[in-house]
Amino acid sequence: MLHKTPARLFRLGLLFTLTVNAQNAPTPDKEMDQVQAMIAQSKKDADQFSKSDGKPRDASDPNLKWSAALWQYREKHPGTAATVAATIEALRLLTRVDRLSELQAKADTLQPNDAAWKQLFYVLMSAASKSNDYTYLIAKAEALAQTAVDRDIKAQARFNIGDAYWRTKDTERARKAFQVVVSEFPGTPYAEEAAGNLHEIEFLNVGQPAPLFERTTINGDPISLAGFKGRVVVLKFWGTY
Repeated sequence: MLHKTPARLFRLGLLFTLTVNAQNAPTPDKEMDQVQAMIAQSKKDADQFSKSDGKPRDASDPNLKWSAALWQYREKHPGTAATVAATIEALRLLTRVDRLSELQAKADTLQPNDAAWKQLFYVLMSAASKSNDYTYLIAKAEALAQTAVDRDIKAQARFNIGDAYWRTKDTERARKAFQVVVSEFPGTPYAEEAAGNLHEIEFLNVGQPAPLFERTTINGDPISLAGFKGRVVVLKFWGTY
């Protein structure tokens, strides 16, 4: 009969642990590493260009070079997580150098269910805010809301429609868009944020009566807004982060 010594048992246990850890270890993503290296280098080049008094619209701006390189990567390596990262950064860099028409032209080549849309709306919103023109964003989001199959993309599209209208002070259209998000995409972060925006639109606009509240002070005394009727009340909001 064979008897395993404690030392042998220890070695077997260690071997088992190392084997399990190796099996559970994340697989290295060389493609993502390559894209991240490109993005890191683009930031270094952009910083150096800025420090040397380079002009944002200059044709030699490295943001243009790296945007083209990242987009080229996208075209050669479709359908991966690294491709999504390359796509987002390529279009973001175009926003930085005010090449908004080029940004829009490239965005128009993306299919409705391209995974990049899940991160691309913030780039389009940034571009729209920069130019103070939300026309393209609204039109693109409307199209995606109709044609995309992915529920997350549709929810983001609807939410961004409301956000764009709200930023242009078209509160009625913003309200309708946010209501659609709440009713069609319940339980999502977009529905939760849309509900908060609806509350702000309805009750927290400048000139509207402040919503009534009742609370207890840190000393345990009751306090209510109604108790200050006829007096000027200043509310100071603060928090720790």
